Amino acid sequence: MSKANISYRSESLKVTHSDSVQSQISVPDNSTSKSSKVTLTFMEKRLMYRIMDQGVDCSPDNIMDANYVTMEDEYSHAAFETKLKRKSEATLKESNMQVRSELDTGMKVYATTISLDDIHIDHTYNTSEGLSTGDVDLEQAPSAFYLSKEYPIMSYPPEIFVVLKETETQFLFELPSYSFEKGTTEASITEEENEYYQYITVGKGRNRKMVLQETQTNEYISQSRHTLASRPQKKNAMVFASLWDMHDTYANLALIKKEQEQDEMVMYQSVEPTLLRKKEKSTNKLAKEDGKAFNEIATTVEFHDALLLTERVLSTLNHSDAQKKFRGLVRMNPLSLDLVYIYTMKPLWTFECETTNNHPITSIAFNPKNEDILAVGHGKFAHAENYNGIVAIWCTKNPNKPERMFRFDDPITSVAFSDRHPNQLACGFSNGDVIILDITSHSVKVIAKSQRNTNPCFEPIWEISWHFTETLTEYVMTACQDGRINRLITTKTHDFICTPMMRICRAEGKLKGLDTAKSCSKIDVPITRHPAALCVKWLTNPKHVYIVGTDEGCIHKCSMHYLNQHMDVYRVHTGPVYGIEISPFMNNLIITCGADNAVRLWLVGINDVIMTLNCPAAVYGVTFCPINSTVILTISGNVLSIWDLRRKNHMPCAEYNFPSNVTLTFIKFSRSGDNVFVGDTSGKVHTFHLEDTPIPPFYQRKLLDEALKKALCTRPHILRQLLKLENFKDNN
Repeated sequence: MSKANISYRSESLKVTHSDSVQSQISVPDNSTSKSSKVTLTFMEKRLMYRIMDQGVDCSPDNIMDANYVTMEDEYSHAAFETKLKRKSEATLKESNMQVRSELDTGMKVYATTISLDDIHIDHTYNTSEGLSTGDVDLEQAPSAFYLSKEYPIMSYPPEIFVVLKETETQFLFELPSYSFEKGTTEASITEEENEYYQYITVGKGRNRKMVLQETQTNEYISQSRHTLASRPQKKNAMVFASLWDMHDTYANLALIKKEQEQDEMVMYQSVEPTLLRKKEKSTNKLAKEDGKAFNEIATTVEFHDALLLTERVLSTLNHSDAQKKFRGLVRMNPLSLDLVYIYTMKPLWTFECETTNNHPITSIAFNPKNEDILAVGHGKFAHAENYNGIVAIWCTKNPNKPERMFRFDDPITSVAFSDRHPNQLACGFSNGDVIILDITSHSVKVIAKSQRNTNPCFEPIWEISWHFTETLTEYVMTACQDGRINRLITTKTHDFICTPMMRICRAEGKLKGLDTAKSCSKIDVPITRHPAALCVKWLTNPKHVYIVGTDEGCIHKCSMHYLNQHMDVYRVHTGPVYGIEISPFMNNLIITCGADNAVRLWLVGINDVIMTLNCPAAVYGVTFCPINSTVILTISGNVLSIWDLRRKNHMPCAEYNFPSNVTLTFIKFSRSGDNVFVGDTSGKVHTFHLEDTPIPPFYQRKLLDEALKKALCTRPHILRQLLKLENFKDNN
């Protein structure tokens, strides 16, 4: 910057700079005589100057407050001290006289400190007044003329809520006081304890040898769960692992290959080490198949089996109560006071589906190994009907839908399960064919089928059953419309060979059994000389003897030892014989049903009928109760009748009517004896639970024998034959 031109005048001092900014300092008139010396302080001199910038007074205000006290020169503050230190008189002479006179002049300076003896301090005065707490920058030092507001280190709420609880009491030592009666066991034990306490405290025991020794143990830090441990959060969680999950898990584990260690393969002993090669280390990877579409999965056997099990589980939602009754989990208390014998048939469920709707049921077979599985054969009931054959495999665990469905072109007439191979089902058709199905397959899988070159039968197969030869070879026995009794057996070449066993001939002359009116003599020659074999039943003793019911109302007693000729013939009905059953409690008691609206009981060895039960229509089925020897069920038309021989035989104990447009074709008890299966011409299988029946007696055979003798009281000659027969069996 260039030099400033300074000119002194009596009234003003003008300072001119070389730049465009000009400032003018005005000074009051100070030209007084030297005789009158006025002493001015530095601050008073400072007040004489005025700084004007473009006509605006920019002079600073006085920084000293008149309220503060002054201090002497010798106590001048270093910030306001302007005296120069004296060096030498030569140096002082060389200085300007005017400037020296100004420097030598004494001055009074206002101090920044305050004497507490001279002023009064008001403690209520707010030293932070005028400051905005939000604008204070704590990083910068506070002003010298203001005291910063000090905030407390900690702030406390206006109220503090304290909860005082009693801590858990820790017993370090406890010596309870007891008092017992003298002479008791507790008193003796207490006296012994007192004597021992006296011995170890004041007696000789207090002088016992004791060794005090420090031991080094592992440091163990423990804490009480009542003090520091917090209660964990809990919630209920369910985990379910089905059979499918476990099956898939074990199937995947079976696919895991074992890890093979590295090994060296040497082809010859003389091979060089450089020619050795190492086996590749197999990785433990799980074989996974690529994802498949639903259309591909839905056709697999595994998917159908899984779906079958799922449907069984879901069906229990609708049939839970019925399933409990069927399994025998809910029973009537035999000692109940409100127990009445009214023979109630409670419906459980009905096997029906759209495919088998209005297809008459011709036969039902129960699996010998699993009583929950049954096979139902659908065909035609009347000769004019035309239906295709259907075999439906049902399970009592899923009454909503059949688990297997096999369709055929010809109507089914009879079905039967194998005793040795429960998965094999023998089926007879209306055209005379016989096949063996494998019911484990979802599609029709024929294990064996009769051939026309060996099977001469072209008529319906009305009865089919499984039996064993002397070498325990299982074979199939059939009863045909043309009177043939055939045996079909499989060979090692898987051929189903048919062997004729018997050909039933028409009965002529006077027959044993039922007395009927003499028939008119026939002039014309009949078309066939062989009646139809409608039903076959094997006797338990001897095992090689079987009886055949025909359409002319007769029973032919035959044997496997005598082919093409029968052993005896009985007339049991005036019409066709539709069913034969043997009592499970008396193996010589036979019951038959036929088209003459009657059910008759017969004893082997007695030619006359023992008892006759009259029904309203033709009887297509009859069955014995397996747990009550005197209870019999029959179906005639659309009526189901319950008979109890020990109560009455002139009328049933209870009857249940079905819709008039259906005819009942099949009836069978379950193995438990509490459930009944009934089939009709509409294609439905009704399941009932028999309740309110008399308590089964302990001596079943004795009760049945007494009921038969009671019925024969009006026919003493037959009763005498029965007694002779019993005495003969007892002697043998």
